[in-house]
Amino acid sequence: MQSISTILSLGAIFLSLLTSSGNTAAVNRPSILPRSNGVAAHNAFVDTGPLPILEIGFKHIIGQIGSNATATGNVSLPANIRELFETSKSKPLQERDAPAQCGPGQPCVDGSCCNSEGKCGYTSYNCGSSSTVKCLSNCNAKAMCGVDSLNAAQDCPLNLCCSYFGYCGATNLYCVNSATAQSANLCQQGYGSCQVAPQPSCDASAGTASRGRKVGYYQSSNLQRQCNRVGPQDIDTTGLSHMIFAFASIDPNSFQIVPLQTSDPALYAQFTARRTETLRTWIGVGGYSFSDPGPTHSTWSNMVSSSGNRATFINSLLNFMTQYGFQGIDLDWEFPGVASRGGQPSDTANFVSLVQEMRVAFGSRYGISIALPPDFASLENFNPSAMAPSIDFFNFMSYDLHGPWEAPILGANVRSQSSVIDISSDLLPLWFDNVPPSKLNFGIAYYGRGYTLQNPGCANVGCPYTGPSAQGTCTDSAGVLSLREIEVTIQQKGLVPKLLSDEMIKQISWGNQWIGYDDADTINLKANWADQHCFGGMVFWSLDLTGVGTGDSPIVPTPDNTCSSTRSCVSSSFGPCCSAHGFCGSDAAHCSVNNGCQVTLGTCNTGKHVLAVGMEIVVQPMGGVAVGINIVELDVRDCLEFVVEKISNKGLEG
Repeated sequence: MQSISTILSLGAIFLSLLTSSGNTAAVNRPSILPRSNGVAAHNAFVDTGPLPILEIGFKHIIGQIGSNATATGNVSLPANIRELFETSKSKPLQERDAPAQCGPGQPCVDGSCCNSEGKCGYTSYNCGSSSTVKCLSNCNAKAMCGVDSLNAAQDCPLNLCCSYFGYCGATNLYCVNSATAQSANLCQQGYGSCQVAPQPSCDASAGTASRGRKVGYYQSSNLQRQCNRVGPQDIDTTGLSHMIFAFASIDPNSFQIVPLQTSDPALYAQFTARRTETLRTWIGVGGYSFSDPGPTHSTWSNMVSSSGNRATFINSLLNFMTQYGFQGIDLDWEFPGVASRGGQPSDTANFVSLVQEMRVAFGSRYGISIALPPDFASLENFNPSAMAPSIDFFNFMSYDLHGPWEAPILGANVRSQSSVIDISSDLLPLWFDNVPPSKLNFGIAYYGRGYTLQNPGCANVGCPYTGPSAQGTCTDSAGVLSLREIEVTIQQKGLVPKLLSDEMIKQISWGNQWIGYDDADTINLKANWADQHCFGGMVFWSLDLTGVGTGDSPIVPTPDNTCSSTRSCVSSSFGPCCSAHGFCGSDAAHCSVNNGCQVTLGTCNTGKHVLAVGMEIVVQPMGGVAVGINIVELDVRDCLEFVVEKISNKGLEG
């Protein structure tokens, strides 16, 4: 059994990455809550999470070629394509499982046409009717790409190959194989690439990822957990190059950046105080829930829709970072172009414009990063290659790849949320888009996803489940355990984790519970894999999920005026703030972070001495025109730097 201290030490993880030999062979993503996505042209989403649309399309193609094809289906194929799939080279495809894909009352999961032979797709065989086969449902569906797409005008996003069947993909099933003469019609020319993109390859000993950037998110919302609350001052920063505070918000009316919670500015002060010469502290904006139905549902899309709105946001961001001391911004838009997430088709181009304009305004003073989703249904609405020159790096969220939200569509069978096999496939579109791997950070989840097994005797990937696993004591969310909760469970129950080497994950099970997760061992394996694929760094969601913080026991309201690791001042009649000395109160001595207010045990404020709010300083250059500079709330310490920066931005001298 592994010890908690060994597993949970961030320092140990990062040091092990730095000293990794890089000899492991290669093996062929910010919220804990599941993400949701969709696309307008084809149905690739469910209400609560993403679907692997490229994988679904692959299975639909396999279901109607080679030995899986019916007599009518074979006749419908061009002769050269039919011959291609009858060759010995295609035998592995023929042997794949191809269960009935649809039928009466059971439409195709991706919204494609279902015919009477149970085959899903977009060709006339699927969508038309003849004497031998007819379409049953979704008969007007349009293909993802090619001649059967809307107005025969849809290209594959990110330059993927458009197959004969109207599905976008990244392998020889979709792309021309120049060595095979019969494949001439396999890829539809003019709707994307028709060549498989090469995957980047590096010598693992170079350590591009394992010795590159180390970026960690920090969730301020962790201070609302029942236990394991981790304040900014408690974060283990060993080995980190960047920390990102998750998240700030955007006012849906003014497009000004604002704190997500009124208590956040006090945390900003503690968070940015952790920066050093080698550790930069950034602010993250947005997040998954920001685009939920509600006041900010369409804020991202509305903000980027005009140059004026973008300029307002950028100027506000400059003021915000100066005021609070942040050194960069992470844009976490989940997701542009997705109607169910408040998006519209113009988001893709407008997002590129925003990033380019930010870089012009920031110069080299502030950093920019972008969170990239792994599922193609969301990723297709980004234009990463166009944004890459303007940003420092992308944070690729290579987790939440599977979860209970898939059960109604893909079946209730255990799948790991961060298998490197799936990650490798999910990265293929980025290689088609020519995204520099040096700009990518490989995502690691500091939490596991779990299931309640249908049969405790079947406790492995692929086994059936009845629902998500039981919630943890601290995170209190079904289907999720923090890394800290996982290690406490291992210790308390005497469990022996099992390494799934092909997937590069660990699993544990007890009773009817199953959890898949990453720890120091699998992080090293994945870092080595990332080294072999030339990644520029690693990113971790999120640092607070590994910490002991206030302890493993739930915090309760204090019955008196004292506060401690198990007693909170929230709702205390003495006041909501816990002082440095462990007493509840409401004055500056208790509530100011400058006086040691304990952010994990109540509310705190900055305690700043405000110089000015809404004041305007008028700068009159010698022989020039007076220029007004609007001042937001500032601490005396920040004022001089703020005014100097504003003067510089306006091109004033003297």
